Amino acid sequence: MTALLFAGGLIVIAAASELFTNAIEWAGHLMRLGTGPTGSLLAAFGTALPETIVAIVALVGGGNDAQRIAIGAVLGSSFLLLTLGGAVTGVAVLARGGARELRVAPTQAWRDLGVFLAAFALAVGSSALPRAARIGVGVVLLLLYVWHVTMTLRGGGDEDKEAPEPLHIVRWRQRPPAAAVAVQLVGAVALLIVGSQLFVAAVHQTAQSLGIDPLVLAVIVIPFVTELPETFNSVLWIRSGDDELAFGNVAGSAAFQACVLGFLGVTFTTWTLGAAGLISAACAFATGAYLLALLRDGRAHGRLVVLAALPWLAYVIAELATAGHLG
Repeated sequence: MTALLFAGGLIVIAAASELFTNAIEWAGHLMRLGTGPTGSLLAAFGTALPETIVAIVALVGGGNDAQRIAIGAVLGSSFLLLTLGGAVTGVAVLARGGARELRVAPTQAWRDLGVFLAAFALAVGSSALPRAARIGVGVVLLLLYVWHVTMTLRGGGDEDKEAPEPLHIVRWRQRPPAAAVAVQLVGAVALLIVGSQLFVAAVHQTAQSLGIDPLVLAVIVIPFVTELPETFNSVLWIRSGDDELAFGNVAGSAAFQACVLGFLGVTFTTWTLGAAGLISAACAFATGAYLLALLRDGRAHGRLVVLAALPWLAYVIAELATAGHLG
């Protein structure tokens, strides 16, 4: 039964993510946003939405493991996205012909990763504060994301970008109406909610049967399913030369997660991270700092970007070696 819940949740979330990302690309095109803002804001929102809904569904559904699952989703999302998501992007850069460098605007790298590092450090550090103080931290995180959105939109970009792949629900239309884009967005969100409910139930059952901390399982499993399928869009964008869109899909999502998911974590959960949570948070922060150092001038060789996967792989190996009881 648990395997069916995992499989069902995976299939529904993957399908919903594809619908959502396709609609988001068209939304950016119709709004005449450049590739930078579309990647760092719209594509990032599409990438970050599944695990955001997982955390909300877990909290609304309640139950003994709800808090731990939600906290794990908050911590694990940025961790996996920056590590494996970054590595997948690096592999795509190496596989394409010509230059094997990831090339983005330096301002985009500093803005996206800088906001992630600041917000993530603030959120994790607030775990030592009482709940009343954490609510204030949550408000600061939301304000920081508002600033990020404002600066990204001011940065602008190439508004003459070629039209995306046809909108899935009206593939026969070369330029879909805005209403069709909205319908596909709403439908994708509905599917994400259904898939998230299936997946939260599967995580709860697995944690109980294996005797593993739900936070640890959520840090590893939930982001892997909600994040990794979506990061493969970066492969397509790298192949088409849209490095800024691909990078924004990863780094912009991390900024959203640190701010918005961080707000949910510090405000609506106990925000008790434990040793395993703190270790995963430290690895995520170190990976973000590493990527920012690589891209400080807007260029990084693909093989160096691939190395971003090492912290996540080391964490998973440590969890397996300790039977899910790291720390």
